[in-house]
Amino acid sequence: METRFIVLFSVAFFVFVIGLWVLKIDQKRRLAKKEEKPLSNKEIIALLDDPLTGEKMKVSETQNEYEYSDEIPDEIVFYDENRRTSEHVLNKYYTEDGDLEREFILIKNYLLDNGFNFQIFSESEIEFLENSITFTSFEDWTCTDMYHKNNLSIFIANTTSKAINSKYHSRNENTNIVFWVKDFKFSGHYCFIKQPIIQNIMSVFIDENTEIIKGYITEIIKKSTQDKVITDYFKNLNSSFDLEIEVFNSNIIIRMMNVASYENMMKLLNSLKTSD
Repeated sequence: METRFIVLFSVAFFVFVIGLWVLKIDQKRRLAKKEEKPLSNKEIIALLDDPLTGEKMKVSETQNEYEYSDEIPDEIVFYDENRRTSEHVLNKYYTEDGDLEREFILIKNYLLDNGFNFQIFSESEIEFLENSITFTSFEDWTCTDMYHKNNLSIFIANTTSKAINSKYHSRNENTNIVFWVKDFKFSGHYCFIKQPIIQNIMSVFIDENTEIIKGYITEIIKKSTQDKVITDYFKNLNSSFDLEIEVFNSNIIIRMMNVASYENMMKLLNSLKTSD
């Protein structure tokens, strides 16, 4: 009997000690959680919103890991290419002029408002671009924010190329706006690059008929008898643009070397509209 009492007492004491230990750990956890500093709006945005990769998620999907304010709209942390970002959100959270993220939102809003639709390129379209001279010149490239309307596609190209004339191994990374015009009635293969300023000055003394696009040097890969079609299409091209243009197989690829911005996209779009 005495032995049985000792065993029961030992078990009860052991359970009591374990209970106190668990309670103490739980109290420490609750205190630590209470003292945690909630993430600010900006910290949440920076953590979850990556405009270049498109890898974004809703705050509601991370509520088990992060504390956050219910006042933050989902459109802040969930960048939907198919949905317009409101002016309120744009002006409250994307306030730096010239910031790429703000520029991309301005571009997205305009395109959605004017009948463009977001759609990822098909494998055949990617293959076509990869076979173009425009993109084979890069060590690597990716495309995002692909919007389409009729025969025009506008997208963002992120390119990587090796540095030229450098003793060290380095790479140049750029973000450019690209226009892709399809079903252009032309047979041949031409590339155009902006002339250096000194060459533009010298061209004053040269017959202008030798220029297919004013201010641009022409590289002919496959000769065509339809040069005038290109001249007419680009006749109102803004001289301030620095473009790389490739015309082949009834397609035009225009890569803007100017800063990727809503303003520059609009200038180019309007100059091509007036060329129709």
